[in-house]
This record gives sequence, C-alpha cells and structure tokens, in this order.
Amino acid sequence: MQHQVINRLLGVGTLTWCGSERRSDRYGTVYLIQDGQTSLTTIPSPSLIDRETARIFDGHRGDLVAVVKETRESTHIGDLFRGVSPRTPEIGQIIVLGSGALFSEPAPEGGLMVGLRPNDGRSTDWLNIRALYDAHEQSVELNFHPTR
Repeated sequence: MQHQVINRLLGVGTLTWCGSERRSDRYGTVYLIQDGQTSLTTIPSPSLIDRETARIFDGHRGDLVAVVKETRESTHIGDLFRGVSPRTPEIGQIIVLGSGALFSEPAPEGGLMVGLRPNDGRSTDWLNIRALYDAHEQSVELNFHPTR
C-alpha cells in the first residue's frame, strides 16, 4: 500500500521573517506579506498565513516548503556575520526551509508566523539559513508537508 503525500497550503504571498530571528540567531519562523511589499515596507500587511491550517497541524512533524511563484531581488543585505546573502531563485523552484514540529507565534503586524521546532534541542538555526535567504521576499506558496 502506498502512502499518500499530504500537502497543506499555509498561504501565498511574499516570504519574510522578523529581524529578531536574525539577531537571536534562532532563524525559526517565517510569515507571508502581500505581494509587492518588502521588509522595508513601513507598515506591511498582516501575515497571510492560514490560521486554521496552522492550528490543525500545530505540533505535527514535517517539512516547511516554499514553491517560488514569482521572483524579485531581495532588499535584505543578508547575515554578514555568517556569510549568507540572498540569491534570486527560479520560478517553480522548491525550497525546503526546514524540518521539525510546526508551531505558530503572533506576527508583528497581525496574523501568524509559522516555524519548525527541531527535535535535537538546538537554540539556533531551527530553519535552514541558506534556504531562508534564497526564499526571502520571493512570492511563494508556503506548504507544510507532514511526515509520519
């Protein structure tokens, strides 16, 4: 018997994260703002993460995956200390942001941020930093792929 892959759409929009994620070195959550906005937008839209889907899968283990729908140059300088800067992906590119247990927190302008808590107790790099900077400010479809 084959296992069906379950793909749960968390939202569609421009991927970003709070500055505190970089400053704390946690790199643990992301959220979506309206397309056309960037991290430099004075008052960005509330997060476009679907509350119901995030609630249903809270605590479930899986992968957080961004599928690139539209590309643009990121306004982020990157993490100079760690030597990582944004790169522009290709349309259709699948970027696995990380693996772990899904959780949500309030987003700065309203709505939710989602992240993955790792099993190994790490306090930094909960998500893949290279993948995050590849997806930063790209128009994406953000999905959660539960694992068994």
